[in-house]
Amino acid sequence: LVASGRTRIRAHAIPDALVAHMGHAEAGAMTIVRSVRIATHPGLRRAGLAKALVEHVHAALGPEVDMIGTLFGATAELVRFRRALGYVLVRVSASRGARTGEPSVLMVRPLTPRAEALVAALRAELARELPLQLELLQADGELLLDPALAVQLASDLPSPAPLDDAAVDAAVRAYAFGQRTIESVATALTRFVGDHADRVAALSPADRALVEGRLVARRSWSAVLAASGLSSHAAMMRALRRAVRRLILDIGAELSA
Repeated sequence: LVASGRTRIRAHAIPDALVAHMGHAEAGAMTIVRSVRIATHPGLRRAGLAKALVEHVHAALGPEVDMIGTLFGATAELVRFRRALGYVLVRVSASRGARTGEPSVLMVRPLTPRAEALVAALRAELARELPLQLELLQADGELLLDPALAVQLASDLPSPAPLDDAAVDAAVRAYAFGQRTIESVATALTRFVGDHADRVAALSPADRALVEGRLVARRSWSAVLAASGLSSHAAMMRALRRAVRRLILDIGAELSA
């Protein structure tokens, strides 16, 4: 139900993101603990207190826990800190935090073999998607992404694996008919739209403006919204998903004719 978008895991942001937004239903069967903010007095920083606190929490967890995860507005320092504690980056959000201006990230520390297998799959997907994600983030931001942060986000990722046609089709359908976020399947969507440029050209002017604006020209969301005539960011995101859905259906009808 969560993977199909018919319900959400309320108050559990990490499994909800893994299942609904990133398309990994197996995460819903795992026990996941969330590590939240840590604060130390400015006069006591750099003394290892934050690291000691996190490691104390790790040591107190029972054997039934599959994974620890954390969500935060990314800075190069925070990413380095979590990485030093055994966390790995698995997601970069498409939006920037209102306070920091930096993207939100999800980092996890797997504790069981099944969690390690999930994380390996997530890392492979991130390696493929991150270059385009960063390009879209730069388009959306009035401020350039901190170069040190960009380096940290790309650190230690595996070599990206190409998508075959079946994987492209599955990813695009998961976005169009489910709850996958656009940044999690941006590479597949871009390839799909490029492969069917003739069908994109045949869409309604409103749908074409959405699809071409974000996925071909890679314009910012604010520019796409202004050109769409829609009233809100949320309405634009829904309209783009519907436009891709109509494109899939149009292609399917053409093939079956």
